[in-house]
Amino acid sequence: MEHAELLFVNGAVHTMDPSHPRSNALAVRGGKIAALGPEALELRTARTEVIDLSGKALLPGFQDAHVHPLMGGMQMVSCDLSEVHCLEDYRRIIAEYAAANPEKEWIEGGGWYGDVFEGGFPHRRLLDELIPDRPAYFMSHDAHGAWVNTRALELASISDATPDPDGGIIARDADGQATGMLIEHAAELVSALIPAPGQAEIRRALLAAQAYLHSKGVTAWQDAAVGDALGAPDVFEHYLALEEQGLLTATVTGALWWHRDQGTEQLELFRARRAKATGRFRATAVKMMLDGVCENLTAAMTRPYRGHPHERGMTLIEPEALCEISRALDAAGFDLHLHAVGDQAVRDSLAALDLPRRPGWDPRHQLAHLDIIDEKDLAAFARVGAIANIQPLWARQDPVLVETKLPYLDAGHQGMHFAFESMHRAGIPLAMGSDWPVSSPDPLWGVHTAVNRTAPPADPHAADARSQHEPLLAHEAIALDAALHAATAGAAYANRLDAERGWLRAGMIADLVVLDADPHAVWARELGTIGAEQVFVDGSLVYQHP
Repeated sequence: MEHAELLFVNGAVHTMDPSHPRSNALAVRGGKIAALGPEALELRTARTEVIDLSGKALLPGFQDAHVHPLMGGMQMVSCDLSEVHCLEDYRRIIAEYAAANPEKEWIEGGGWYGDVFEGGFPHRRLLDELIPDRPAYFMSHDAHGAWVNTRALELASISDATPDPDGGIIARDADGQATGMLIEHAAELVSALIPAPGQAEIRRALLAAQAYLHSKGVTAWQDAAVGDALGAPDVFEHYLALEEQGLLTATVTGALWWHRDQGTEQLELFRARRAKATGRFRATAVKMMLDGVCENLTAAMTRPYRGHPHERGMTLIEPEALCEISRALDAAGFDLHLHAVGDQAVRDSLAALDLPRRPGWDPRHQLAHLDIIDEKDLAAFARVGAIANIQPLWARQDPVLVETKLPYLDAGHQGMHFAFESMHRAGIPLAMGSDWPVSSPDPLWGVHTAVNRTAPPADPHAADARSQHEPLLAHEAIALDAALHAATAGAAYANRLDAERGWLRAGMIADLVVLDADPHAVWARELGTIGAEQVFVDGSLVYQHP
C-alpha cells in the first residue's frame, strides 16, 4: 500500500493554485507532494509522520526574487548595524567591534541608515574618532554608498581635489572637503583595496545567510549579483562547491552580473556558467544596473528632482546600448534582471524589453525596485510581458523615505510611488524580493507592508507612529492573496522555478512552510507578527522554530 511519509492535517493549506486555492490536508512522499485533501488522508498509515497544524497554516516555501545572500551573510559576521537605528547604537557597536578585533587590518561593516545622521549622510569624523588607527569601510543599508574614515581615503589617494569617477560621487562638504561618503561607483575606489575574504569565510557567510533565510520561511531565491559585483567577491564557484558538498539546501537562481564597461563579449562567460550550473544552483539570468537610488539623486528620472532643477539622476547604460544588449541576451536565452528605480530607467527598460517573441522561448524578464513609474507606462509594461520585481517593505512612510527621499520628489512622482496595485490592476505579474541586506528578508514583513502600506510592528527602522499607522498611498495596497502569491508562486515564476516549486499541487516538490498563524485568520495589521514554525525543502526539515 502506498503511504505518505509526511501528512499535514487540521489547518489551512494555501496552495497558490488558482484551480484549488485551499485544502485541509497535504501528503508528502519521496520529497514531492503526493496528494491534497481527502486523497492525502487516504495515504496515512502507521509509518506516516503526522504534523498537526492545530489551526495554523501551510504554504509553499517562500521565494525571494531579488536578494544578496553573500552580502547579507558577510554583514552578519562583520560589524552589523542593521538591527539598530540610532547614532548612539552605531557608535557603541562600532567601538565594541573594533576593540574586540584588534587583529583585523580593516574594520568592515554595513547596514547604516542615512536618516540617522544630520543632513542624511555620515561623516568620516565619527569613524576617525572610533577607529583612528586602521582603515574603516561601512556599506550603507541600500548598498548605494559607503562611509569610510580618513585612513581609508588616504590609502585610496582620495583628496579634496580628486575628481568624481564615472558613475560615482565623492561627497564633499560646503568647503569642498571630502566627507568620507562615497556614492555608487565611487565606493569602489576604496573597496578595491580591502583584502578579499578567503574561501572558508565566504562559504561560512553563505551558509549563515542560508540558515537565516530558511528561518524566515525562504526555500529558494534569485541571487541578484553573481559575479565580481558591488564590492563583493564572485560567489559562482562557491554555490557550486556547497552544492557538491550537499550543503546547499536552497534552490538558487543566479543572475550573472553585467559589467557595463564591457560589451556582448561577456556572453561567452555567461553561456559557460549557465552550462556549468544545472542543479540546485542555476545561472539563467543576467543582472544589469540602469540607475541608482532617489535618496542620493542617482535614480534616473523623467523630470528634475525637486530643488535640483538640473539633476535627473544617472543613466548607467544608455538606451540605445541597452536595447542592443537586451536583444543579444534575449536571443541567447537569458532572463534579464534590470535594476530600475526612477521612472526614466523604467521607461528605458520597457523600450529595451519590447522584443519579438520566438516560438519555444518563455522569457522571465523583470524590472527590480520600480520606486517610481509613470502611469502612462503601465500599459507598455503589461504589453511586453515583463515582471514587476517589488520590494514591498519599502512602501511605507518611514524616516528614510520621508526625510531623505520625498523632499526630492515632485507631487507627480510622489503619487506613483511603489504603485503595486496600479501595476497589479494593469495585469503586470508581481514577484516579491527583499534586496536583503538592504532590508529584512522576512517575507511576512513584506506581505504586511504590501497589504497595509505601513511598517510591521517589530521593524527597528520604522518604530515611529507615522511608519506604523499612516499608510503610504493606501490605494496602492494589494490584497492578501495577491501579496502571498507574489511571495511564493510569483517569485517562483520570476526565478524560473515554477514548474516544480512555488505552489502546491500533486507532483510538485515539497518546499513547504508551516506558519504559526493563518494569514487569513488574523487582522491585517497583525500580518507582520506571523513567523515560520517549520520549513521543509524537498520534504526534509531544514528549520524548526526553537
